[in-house]
Amino acid sequence: MRPALCRVPMLRVFTAATFLACLIISASAQTQSPQRATTQTDAPAAKKPTPKGKAAARQPAPESGPCQIGIISAIGGKFAVQKVGLTVFGNELTEVPIDAWGLDDLVVARVRAAAPGINVRKIASPKGAFEPYYHPPTRLFRNDDEELTAVVRQITASSNCARYFVFTTYAAQLQGTNQTLPGIGVLHHGSGPFSNTSLFANFVVRVFDGQSFAIAKRPSADLGAILAGSFGRMGQDPLTKLEAEDFPASPADAVASSTLRDHTRALLAARLDKAVAAYLKQE
Repeated sequence: MRPALCRVPMLRVFTAATFLACLIISASAQTQSPQRATTQTDAPAAKKPTPKGKAAARQPAPESGPCQIGIISAIGGKFAVQKVGLTVFGNELTEVPIDAWGLDDLVVARVRAAAPGINVRKIASPKGAFEPYYHPPTRLFRNDDEELTAVVRQITASSNCARYFVFTTYAAQLQGTNQTLPGIGVLHHGSGPFSNTSLFANFVVRVFDGQSFAIAKRPSADLGAILAGSFGRMGQDPLTKLEAEDFPASPADAVASSTLRDHTRALLAARLDKAVAAYLKQE
């Protein structure tokens, strides 16, 4: 006789197989779940946005409202490297471009500091706009104010400011010589042990009415500073004194000199503060 086979109902077999498959799928899911969690955890964190406060601090406040003072500065384009010797053969003068020093921006900053609460706006001027003023055609009689007014009118055609502070350079006479010191620069005067090296910053500010373009009366303090610059002795002001080695070996070296740049900015800032304060005080 054949042994009796153990007959198991088909329904029970199918149920058991289904239950076993479910166990396998569940175990597999539990095994893979930590891997997915790990993948999500290891993902690089998103960059945090820069705080708005810090970003805003790096940017100048936008100019809004009516322009009360417009600033036109034409003093920061050139730097004079000058030698005045004991004889005419020791005289040399070369002007080099120093736009990178930001002297015109310094003018705007010092006016803003002197006039808090007043809307001060920089008025850009096209390159070469002041050439007719600085290098006019030869004529018998010249009216500086009329020539400057014509330039200012052209630059400010669409600006509509209440007043314009216009900064220009001039050539001051070096005392005891027939030599002049043009604008802003460095001077080596004399020879050997009887020489000195110093900075000079000869500029003037004129204030124009924004409607009539009439030029305001110059304060006595500002006029006194101009006369002192024209006839004073070089090197007496501590801000102008330099060491002999600070004089550039060549005019081109002046542009890269941090000593000349920083000392010039300090001298100009001090002179600007006095000149602007004199005009604001008389209002």
